[in-house]
Amino acid sequence: MTNRKHTSKGVGRPHCDREALKMKVVEAARKAFVSLGIRHVRMDDLAASLSISKRTLYELFSDKEELLLQVMMEQHRKMNSYIAETTSRVQNVLEVVFSFYAWRSKELGEVNPLFFRELRKYPRVIDCIHEEQRANDAKALKYFHMGVEQGIFRSDINFEIIIKAMSMQLDMLIFSDLTEDYPLADIYREITLLHMRGITTLKGVEMVDEFLGRACNGM
Repeated sequence: MTNRKHTSKGVGRPHCDREALKMKVVEAARKAFVSLGIRHVRMDDLAASLSISKRTLYELFSDKEELLLQVMMEQHRKMNSYIAETTSRVQNVLEVVFSFYAWRSKELGEVNPLFFRELRKYPRVIDCIHEEQRANDAKALKYFHMGVEQGIFRSDINFEIIIKAMSMQLDMLIFSDLTEDYPLADIYREITLLHMRGITTLKGVEMVDEFLGRACNGM
């Protein structure tokens, strides 16, 4: 009776071990989601791949949507940390934009297009994505205004509109059938460069072209 009572409280691990296991599950789920899409990832298979019981997995995450939500939140956290680190060491705003572009392009290059199309079935996750985007809009606006001061971005642009338009890129990947015909990274590149060339000064355009030249040569 004592053993059964102890088991009902959970895996019985210290909090730090439980958090470590949770992050291990999140990373394994991320790899599976981006490789296979969401529908083909089964919680049973994920538990087996990590050598944990299905019960333990459901004690950590109530269902697949909660797990997917945690995966997305962790990716946002990593990206924000990367951008903050980049901002602390670069000389101009465009380098921050380039860093974000490189991060996102690499990320999209690894994602099965099914992942975004299947996100349509998870409204909580989409709401989380939109909330994160709104939180980042103020930061983006600050970077654009700094770019104007540095002579990189044009001063006659309404950057609030540009930010909202660029934020819609992810919705395009989720809700458009464009991903059935073109690679995700290619779609992202063309839309991003269209915006960048439209808002940059001659000085900024030269910097964009230099970046593209380095990218084509493997940086």
